[in-house]
Amino acid sequence: MNPPPPVLTRNIGGNPRIVGPVLQFSLFIVPIVMNCFYMVYALAGWVVEGRDKMTWSLEAPTVAFWVATSLLAYSLLVLAYVRWRGANWWHPLSVSSVAHSVVALALTASIFITVKL
Repeated sequence: MNPPPPVLTRNIGGNPRIVGPVLQFSLFIVPIVMNCFYMVYALAGWVVEGRDKMTWSLEAPTVAFWVATSLLAYSLLVLAYVRWRGANWWHPLSVSSVAHSVVALALTASIFITVKL
């Protein structure tokens, strides 16, 4: 009797020792959701006018600082965890961490530009 074939769907790379599917989904979904809400917040600064713009610009630098710091810290933790588990730099979680950090920094720059306008 032959043993069952190995399961290659444990994670995207197929290596079961790196990250399981549920944890991988969780690590992917958090920065996606945070960056989507952050993008809506940043784009709101380009759209609102008048008193709403002034109110938005009062709180925007603080929001930008804390959201960017949180996203960068989360991405660094995910990157460190994945590298500690033995993944290479091209593992989807590593690439995702770097990409979400870049997006968060770009949205933060957009917010600070909008505040100065």
